[in-house]
Amino acid sequence: MEYCSFPTGKPQGEMAERLAKISYVITDLDGTMLTGAKATVDSSGRPSTELIEVLVELERAGIEVVPCSGRNRSMIFEDARILGLHSWIAEMGGLICTKSGSQPEWTYYTGDMPYNPDSWKTPHDLICETGVIDEILEHWRGHMECYHDNYIGFEYREVTVAMRGDADPADVQVFLDHSGLPLYMADNGYVRRINGSTTLENVDMKHPQGIHTYHIMPKGLTKGTGIRRYAELRNISPDEMIACGDSPADCEMADYVGSFLFMRNGLDHPLAEKELAIHNNIWVSNLPSTDGWCDAMRTLLAAHE
Repeated sequence: MEYCSFPTGKPQGEMAERLAKISYVITDLDGTMLTGAKATVDSSGRPSTELIEVLVELERAGIEVVPCSGRNRSMIFEDARILGLHSWIAEMGGLICTKSGSQPEWTYYTGDMPYNPDSWKTPHDLICETGVIDEILEHWRGHMECYHDNYIGFEYREVTVAMRGDADPADVQVFLDHSGLPLYMADNGYVRRINGSTTLENVDMKHPQGIHTYHIMPKGLTKGTGIRRYAELRNISPDEMIACGDSPADCEMADYVGSFLFMRNGLDHPLAEKELAIHNNIWVSNLPSTDGWCDAMRTLLAAHE
């Protein structure tokens, strides 16, 4: 597989100019900035303060870190609050907060799916009311399930429907096409570990094989289009942003930012090679997940010296 590695140390030439323009880091969380959903470990799970130190240095340099995740509002709000981040993009781009805190400024984004906020229903409610989620669960019994965010009590979602399993997205799409709403299923990468209970059959909880995280989403909604909407709301140009992710689905963000960092741990996905080949602004981290993210951010910081 051919790809360009993200530079280490102080960048030179065109790359130095590119990175010097960046003021926003739009980043996936699990498997990208975080390992094991923790901010105080390295990529191997050992105790480390490296991520916290890098976040502090980015803040001092005036570079804003914006988490962009499948997480719901409650989880990402708390992540942002504890880490000192000022805005966020949740539910795969469907929930955009341009100002976090006690008086947040936020909006839904539903792509091509019609949505009337005066309905007093969430986009998630509208998707579930079609009955298509129940149909998928029945058809792929033991192979697909809905799940809560990290099984730690955050059940409520507002835009997407989070699922996991091993169904072929093309087969699921047949069901979605008959739902009455413009929907699709996004692959958000492999499940590395299953916590809590599961209805999936014949799965190794600690080392699941072939199990994906999926989101049933409105067509036209992706992390990428969510970033585009976020940038419109804040008047940010693509060259001012670098996005980071570890799944092939994350690579779509590259179309809406100046630069994209793909995490080395995502290279084992069968669709990774295709995504890397069709984008000319993607660089691969030299180390996996948190270690690779921190290494790349130190290069970004060096470009701002």
